[in-house]
Amino acid sequence: MSTLPEQFARIIEQSSDEDINILTDYLRNFEKKQQGEFSTYLSASLNMTRTLDDQSSVVSIPNTPFIHNNMAIPHGGILAVLIDTAMGTLANSTCPEGFSAVTTNLAIHYLSVADEASISAHARIIRNGRHTMVIEGNILQEDGKHIATATGSFFIVPKK
Repeated sequence: MSTLPEQFARIIEQSSDEDINILTDYLRNFEKKQQGEFSTYLSASLNMTRTLDDQSSVVSIPNTPFIHNNMAIPHGGILAVLIDTAMGTLANSTCPEGFSAVTTNLAIHYLSVADEASISAHARIIRNGRHTMVIEGNILQEDGKHIATATGSFFIVPKK
């Protein structure tokens, strides 16, 4: 069984320039997670940036080979994570003290392929009830190209 430094040395030795760029970004963001700049490993690995106000949430990620499928386009599952994160961030920001929002349903429609350097999911509340909420989300590129649209339902549950 090899040690982590030996494994890392083998990886570096066999890496392409693209591999090195991906790994460098990943490790930089891993360090930011350790320093508290990211709240989860997932948000760190995807290099998510978030903006939030009372009415909306925007979560952005870079469109790099790290998120691509075997067709060299953003993986649909990653886009679902992006839009669910934007909607969940907004949902959780509106919960009363001691409560959280969890996704109960996510319906996403993929409209086109992202081909710019950054993609962003924009979320806004459609209905905010005592026990559930419905949120709309849209993924857009910097140029305004509409990549996906979704609705999500969220339960309001007590934090554990």
